[in-house]
Amino acid sequence: MKKKLIALLTIIGCAAAVTTLTLGGGQNFEANATGKSFVFADTTGSQFKNDPSVDQIVDVTTGSTSPIRTIFMAREISSLTFGEGGKFVEAHPIAEKLPYYSLDIGINNLTNFEIDMGVTHDGGGLSYEDTYYIELVDKDYNIAKDWYSQFEVDGDGNGTVHIEWNKDDYEGTVVQISIKLEFEKDSESTSLYIESMTLSWNC
Repeated sequence: MKKKLIALLTIIGCAAAVTTLTLGGGQNFEANATGKSFVFADTTGSQFKNDPSVDQIVDVTTGSTSPIRTIFMAREISSLTFGEGGKFVEAHPIAEKLPYYSLDIGINNLTNFEIDMGVTHDGGGLSYEDTYYIELVDKDYNIAKDWYSQFEVDGDGNGTVHIEWNKDDYEGTVVQISIKLEFEKDSESTSLYIESMTLSWNC
């Protein structure tokens, strides 16, 4: 399965031009012969559909000659919005189901990854907090780094998480980012969101 997914996520190539572009909403894309960076933010959301009933394969436009292939899937989601309220994506569950949504992103030689995400009105209660899974997978199908945890929430069921990874001395070549956010015993007032993701890579 990982081999098929990585093949589907393979990006076309890398731009050689040296350029710095500012996209709508102040979103920056920097590129040169070796290093590039892109932010999935609220302005990126317009490239996706607010329809939880369909799987989406989106070649996200970055301003370079190489789009970032992204696969989005959602299950048992009552509502879905991209690019609203300062968030890249936000979803609400169908109550009493097993809702989740996921993103798989193809990238060539990831060197840095950051994500800011959160939950509002988590209704599951103690031991039923909503969960996030993140995997960075290299070209040999090994997991370079993973995170699996429940959100830590306050008395109102709200919580945020910031995660950052740097390649540093990792000898493999990371080519895939997989993210899954799962609801647990929530009402439709609960939301799981990704505020932004920053990807940097060399190629």
